Amino acid sequence: MPRAKCFDREEALQKAMRAFWARGYEATSVQDLVECMGINRGSLYDTFGDKHQLFMAALAQYTEASLTRGSALRQDGDSVMIITDFLFSFMYRTLGDPEKRGCFITNTTVERSAYDEECAQKIREYYDCIEKDFQDLIRRGQAAGEITNARSPEELASFFVGVMQGIRVLGKVRQEEAALRPMVEVALETLKMKTAA
Repeated sequence: MPRAKCFDREEALQKAMRAFWARGYEATSVQDLVECMGINRGSLYDTFGDKHQLFMAALAQYTEASLTRGSALRQDGDSVMIITDFLFSFMYRTLGDPEKRGCFITNTTVERSAYDEECAQKIREYYDCIEKDFQDLIRRGQAAGEITNARSPEELASFFVGVMQGIRVLGKVRQEEAALRPMVEVALETLKMKTAA
């Protein structure tokens, strides 16, 4: 009779995600995972499959949590204020990372997407979701006269996703608000309606 699992799958997955986030895929060994998750190798393989499958499950867990935070872009209200609050909250989360881990998605994009198509596809799906939320909000703001029509929603959404990733990358080496705030403020300038001379 097989033994029942005596650990919490989601808790173990969270621990694995933190290990991969801190060290990256290649630098995290199966032994590292066994130790941090508090389970044996047999349980790891039986529950999650191999290291790559575990990594993909951890990446999925992170992207789902990140997209939940991104739902702030789908709320009602003034579009410029929603984007402003979202970007500043994103900046402050970056500054509140004393371990300077950056973003798990960004780190993974750099480390693995060039040669791991399954991983690259998951990351593309994540970016597509964030861009879609920006596009919908910007389109709504343009229709309401809150956001300039000088650029399309698609162009602005792509730009804001790029700004977010830039904040995460720079935040790994410069944990000062003075370094990151200009990125947010200049980005927000692109939304402004032109005033009559």
